[in-house]
Amino acid sequence: MELSDNFNPSIPDRQICFPTSANTLKPYVGQLHNTLDEGVKFYKAYAAACGFQCRMSTIIYAADGTIRLRYVLCNREGVWDKVDGTLNEHGNPLKKKRKTTSSRCDCMARAIFEVVDGGRYKIRRFNEGHTHSMVPAHTRHLMTGNRKVGELEQLFIISGVKANIGAMRTFRLYRELIGSYEAVGCTTDDFKNYVRDLKGHSLDSDAKMLLDALTNKQELGDGFKFICDVDEEKKMRRLIWTDETAVNNYKIYGEAVSFDATYHTNKYQMIFTPFTGRDNHGKCISFGAALISREDTESYSWVLDKFYEIMGRAPRVLITDQDPALRKAVASTWKETRHRFCMWHITIKVAEKLPSRLAKDPDFKANFGRIVWAEDKDPEVFEEDWNNMIDEYDLGGNKWFSDMYEDRAFWIPAYFKDIPMSGLFRTTSFSESENSFFKRFLNKNADLVLLYTNYCMALDSQRNNFKKITYADETRSPSMLYALPIEKHASQVYTNSIFKCVQDEIGFSIRGCSIRKMYLEDDDNVFVIEDNLDGVFTVRHVTEHDDVSCSCNMFNRKGLVCKHMFHVFTNMRIHKIPEKYIIRRWCKFSIIFPEEAQSEQSKDYVQPSAKGDFRFFKVVADSLGYVRCNNELSEQLFSALTEVKDKFCKLGSLEHPSASKKRMFLDFYGSAPSESPSVLPPNISKTKGSGAGGRRKSEQEKAMLLAKKPMRLCRKCNTLGHHDSRNCPTKEDA
Repeated sequence: MELSDNFNPSIPDRQICFPTSANTLKPYVGQLHNTLDEGVKFYKAYAAACGFQCRMSTIIYAADGTIRLRYVLCNREGVWDKVDGTLNEHGNPLKKKRKTTSSRCDCMARAIFEVVDGGRYKIRRFNEGHTHSMVPAHTRHLMTGNRKVGELEQLFIISGVKANIGAMRTFRLYRELIGSYEAVGCTTDDFKNYVRDLKGHSLDSDAKMLLDALTNKQELGDGFKFICDVDEEKKMRRLIWTDETAVNNYKIYGEAVSFDATYHTNKYQMIFTPFTGRDNHGKCISFGAALISREDTESYSWVLDKFYEIMGRAPRVLITDQDPALRKAVASTWKETRHRFCMWHITIKVAEKLPSRLAKDPDFKANFGRIVWAEDKDPEVFEEDWNNMIDEYDLGGNKWFSDMYEDRAFWIPAYFKDIPMSGLFRTTSFSESENSFFKRFLNKNADLVLLYTNYCMALDSQRNNFKKITYADETRSPSMLYALPIEKHASQVYTNSIFKCVQDEIGFSIRGCSIRKMYLEDDDNVFVIEDNLDGVFTVRHVTEHDDVSCSCNMFNRKGLVCKHMFHVFTNMRIHKIPEKYIIRRWCKFSIIFPEEAQSEQSKDYVQPSAKGDFRFFKVVADSLGYVRCNNELSEQLFSALTEVKDKFCKLGSLEHPSASKKRMFLDFYGSAPSESPSVLPPNISKTKGSGAGGRRKSEQEKAMLLAKKPMRLCRKCNTLGHHDSRNCPTKEDA
């Protein structure tokens, strides 16, 4: 293709616009540039200053393969494809097209670069006139040539992705920090496209990238551990991980563990299964997490077995829902662990399992709750009460009640009475709370690397909340209500949240307990305590070993002294809780970890530097804070920063945007995608919560959801409800 020498810039019957710009920016015929890139960059700067956009077009090569001619056109060059003019018999186009717009208006503005001797390029042809007006100055920041997702914008977007903040919210926050839309330098679409490209960077290598990142973390020697299992097709199907902090927490708080599956946390629909405990503040604490592709006995057994391998022991009690596969896995893997079913999942079904005559009977509900929730009764008492209830309400033929009675050892508190710390969990509410917490950080469309990154952000947030509560414990003291020495001692050893429970027991011991009688039995002091709320209990003081125990067994179940024992301590003039009855897991942080707490207190608490590139922005922001109220100092700071920027612009080299983008993606994922990864991502899992209908809801859940919907007036029965005239339950009058 050769250049036409009779090119005429004039276009009949069309107004030509000649943009204005500084003479130093305006190209001219014969202008020389050392390289083609330099010439194209100069023309793009001219276009941006004038208010139009350009695009690269035709390339003509020389015989040796070098570029001989290069066309740079106005982006509005050319014409829009016209709609086929063929009409049908009704006068409408045969082919219906979408109603869209086009920027093409046959503009002939262009610059043509030609190579000359020495490898330099000159402008051979320059057409200055345009067949359209220039973009107004107040909208030029929206031009493609003026839009750029720079280094700072990329860091901000990636930080938003890590925190599970959408592109739109990230853009709005960034705009507030920068000051205006014009100063941002790009649009919301650029932010969304960047997130799309980031999530698509891993392709089919995200499983391999995740394992590489976990391997690198494990090799650092900081106690991080993970185990992965792949199938015969090299696809990941199971993964479990934890870190040193979680392992140490498990040693202190791992007597009872809650385990529940979470759905829709990643694009493969792998089931996210965190191990949850209860810390010394009574809050959720994570011991680790796993991903599984299937909810079968084999997968659950693998997870439980690997958790045991990492932690070195199984918990005394594991609480889950009634999943049959999980029940088999626990029985075969953790044989010494007592498996407990969530009582909420069971009791929520009572209403729909009852005959209609009992569904709304308040006396039955009260009687049922009193029998199944009692923690201080013996199994024999429960069985007697249950059988009496079945006989009284004629439920002997009800299969569900029969099945629940057969499984009574898995959910009735009476059968866990003698198991230490079994009272920490009666329902999976802690797991539900933990799942809800993690879902605020996790994204159902995330790949495996992003899932783990979001998990780390969530775990960091959880541990920071723990530090905040611990700080309040160490610096603030709760108020005393009863002016007892034993109350003061309890406030010094227990965390503030646990002390509230202990304080309640002390109060009940004063207001609601009294000694009915006291006698000696085998040289032991026996106190019969009358409890105004819960009945009569026996407290035994073994004088030989100075042991005190209560028939309510609260200390064994929860690790806290009960009101009956406190009443005896008060009467025995014991002013401090005996050391053997202070369980370490409920104590303040400085008591559980005295050496670590001491070392922390001896440190100089200076704000640590921000990690990564944001440490530079922290310095700039702090500097701005010092001069914000002084205009003169503000100008001096701005001038100084500008000088520093100009200095390092000359010393360093500015990356091409695409190179900067690739580097950011590499930093985020830790490795580049592989064409033939050794581990492939899993198939999309079919979970119990999948399908169009989702998880089947109970009648009570349906009623709760219906109650949240706004009521409307039915024009048929003229009443407010959740129906209208089409589905009104009222029958028509005969």
